[in-house]
Amino acid sequence: MDVTHDLVRHVAHLARLELTEEEVAEMQPQLAAILHHVEQVQEIDCGDAEPATQEAIDFDALRTDETGETLDRRSITKNAPQHDGSFLVVPRILDAD
Repeated sequence: MDVTHDLVRHVAHLARLELTEEEVAEMQPQLAAILHHVEQVQEIDCGDAEPATQEAIDFDALRTDETGETLDRRSITKNAPQHDGSFLVVPRILDAD
């Protein structure tokens, strides 16, 4: 697969990464190497091997979901670096778009 500047930009956008032009140029051969390895794995002949599956979870083995004692809001927010009186305030890590 030919890894172009636009493909690196597209993958970076999907990963929510902001890359400089230098970083895009540096990533092109790295992404090409990764995709080359993926192509090699796809060429492996697995014969009649069945896909691996995971056994279903036995829901009876899980604990029941019951309400219990909760922490007081003041005791939680008193040691928090930032709060608005009711909720903890944390830095935003994702853009709205």
